[in-house]
Amino acid sequence: MSTAFLPYIFGYSASFLSAIFVPVIGWVVPIATFAFFFLYIERDDIG
Repeated sequence: MSTAFLPYIFGYSASFLSAIFVPVIGWVVPIATFAFFFLYIERDDIG
């Protein structure tokens, strides 16, 4: 594979990035954050 193919991939990748990042920021990040904090506050040895 030559490096001339990479600008072709990155040039057209911006059209679907919003369709990926909106659910990630809206669902995955909050779920991971709330799960981490829930597990953290439910531990017996917080400090």
